[in-house]
Amino acid sequence: MRDLLDTITVLSESTGLAGRKPGDKFKNANGDEIVFNNIEFYPREGGKFEQSQLEALLRQLANVKWQNNKTNKTGGVAVATFNTSDGEIQYGFFKDNIKPDPTSNYIPNEVAGYRFAGRAAEKIQSELTPQDLLTKRDNLTSADIIAQLEENPKLGPNNSLTILAKRIAQGEKFPIRFDIPQGVSFTGFRDYFCEILQPMALQVGSYTGNAGEAAEIFLGGSFAGTLISFDSAKNAGLSDSILTSNEGKTVKVSTKGGKGAQASAKNLIDSVNELNETPAGRKLIKNYKDSIDLMREIQNQGQVKAPLYLGVKYDIITQDEADTILRLRNTKPINLKDIDKMNLGKNLTKLAKGRDTDNPESVNLFYHLLASVATLAAIEVNDKTDFSKAASEILNNGALVQVYTKAKQDKDSWVLQSFDTVYPGESIKGVYLSASKNYFSTGIKGNFTFKIDRGTGKPKEDNSEPSAKKTTPDINLAKAAKQIAQGTSKPISMKPKSDKGVGRQKRK
Repeated sequence: MRDLLDTITVLSESTGLAGRKPGDKFKNANGDEIVFNNIEFYPREGGKFEQSQLEALLRQLANVKWQNNKTNKTGGVAVATFNTSDGEIQYGFFKDNIKPDPTSNYIPNEVAGYRFAGRAAEKIQSELTPQDLLTKRDNLTSADIIAQLEENPKLGPNNSLTILAKRIAQGEKFPIRFDIPQGVSFTGFRDYFCEILQPMALQVGSYTGNAGEAAEIFLGGSFAGTLISFDSAKNAGLSDSILTSNEGKTVKVSTKGGKGAQASAKNLIDSVNELNETPAGRKLIKNYKDSIDLMREIQNQGQVKAPLYLGVKYDIITQDEADTILRLRNTKPINLKDIDKMNLGKNLTKLAKGRDTDNPESVNLFYHLLASVATLAAIEVNDKTDFSKAASEILNNGALVQVYTKAKQDKDSWVLQSFDTVYPGESIKGVYLSASKNYFSTGIKGNFTFKIDRGTGKPKEDNSEPSAKKTTPDINLAKAAKQIAQGTSKPISMKPKSDKGVGRQKRK
């Protein structure tokens, strides 16, 4: 779900395990769960081991469960550590060589049948989204949608989900009880299939809440007679569906089933563009011109240059220092203890030392400094500008309706209780620029996001990795790899605590 008020950070699959964060969950087909801790690459500085060095390292990794085969080209390894209810388990991958930038070493997001269970990944795997079930997704009537569900081989006319869609389109009152569909999880139904049902329910007025206010403002009436369009990609765009009137006016629908993420810079700019269509919106844009210009600049600068632009703007760094950070992009990782030897100048050295990281012995200075600048820039914007107030009013007045699915499971059937709608109004108390979801000492996952305050208070922006103060590996394999390369290694104890099978071994 791409909820403007809580969501939009599309998960990047391009780096695989190298892009995962401590705490990310992986699940297998039985629903069993393991939790990602960290991943280590050897040689740490990149390159290839000599075969004798590699064999020596592998003897130290006796309990690692290898996920591919070693070949005569193998010169490096990656070892991913996961937490289970019975302790830690390690999965290993043989690589021909190791690139200095950890995120450039692609490792699949799957180990021993466990697949990454992030929200975007789960959605892609569910096969219940509009993109899975509908071949035509633009300018649809409810009849068009139901016809496609009936023709889809996964469902068909007699499937309980297809029948439920008909009942919704006919305006049947909630709650609606229906047979449990075979091969479908309750979460998959609630969070993904209901993306198809919700706009149909809005058309016939089968909802609670104040969505009608948005229809009155942006459609000039109700949702009746609108056409439904869905995004072409499962993880793309601002909303899950769009309702369009005969006059070409639109209201976006954002499905909310479970917990969401955060809003993106693009989301805010899209909302600004919508406000241009109403007199009240144009007045709002005029009142907050400086903040809107800042939003546009963050979007235009992109994920690498936006932190540097803000860093210079708010005197965190100079332009020369910004250029220095850019030049560090392809340098090899260093031990943070050696930062004084880099001759980066007093300020950049201070910024590097001031940010905590999980692995200070191997720090990519480009990402590390960029993350530090991004975090401090977010604090400056939140503390010293009216950005939060401006962004709050923009979101509170945008053409977006949230729809919350309320449903429950009984033994022999499921019950769709209601679709509760929220037109933002004055519910948002603050919007705060944040770097914590996308800027790390090990890589970048996207541009700035925005944390939403609905009354719980201003969120804290901490200049450290999410797990820097929480996760400490039991054993320093980086040091061991260095000793092996130098021929000074000593045996490392990696005895299992038990022999109960997969997921039950822990390093000592």
